[in-house]
Amino acid sequence: MTVEPYRHSILIHARQDEVFRYFVEPEAIVAWMGDEASVDPQPGGIFLLRFDDKIVEGRYIEVTPPSRLTIGWGRKGSASFPPHTSRLEVILATEDAGTRVTIVHHGLPVDEQARHALGWKHYLARLERVVSGQDVEPHGVPSELTQGIDE
Repeated sequence: MTVEPYRHSILIHARQDEVFRYFVEPEAIVAWMGDEASVDPQPGGIFLLRFDDKIVEGRYIEVTPPSRLTIGWGRKGSASFPPHTSRLEVILATEDAGTRVTIVHHGLPVDEQARHALGWKHYLARLERVVSGQDVEPHGVPSELTQGIDE
């Protein structure tokens, strides 16, 4: 069973193309989310993102620089949330003196909804700080995001 898509947005004071790279370049991705990334940002290209001992695995479905991308999303080795179970839509729109980043996460299983809501709030706040040039602490997965995963 799935629930309504999860939605969240933030305003980042940077141009669309500056923000877009943080979803398609491995070193930029891990500046705000995850420990290691391997990506091929084209339709059908791989998206792998390691968080401690867990790996988000998916494929880019749509890549339209600098305004939009969609990624198949799930957890490698998970019976309850396998790769490509859900779909992450990222929309970047020029707003005021920056870019409105909106994520819409479709198809999340019920037991993943709260975890992903917490995670997206945490990681999008890090994204805003990183893109703005602020210092962020080294990445560490908050414990509430990993409790009960694939037990």
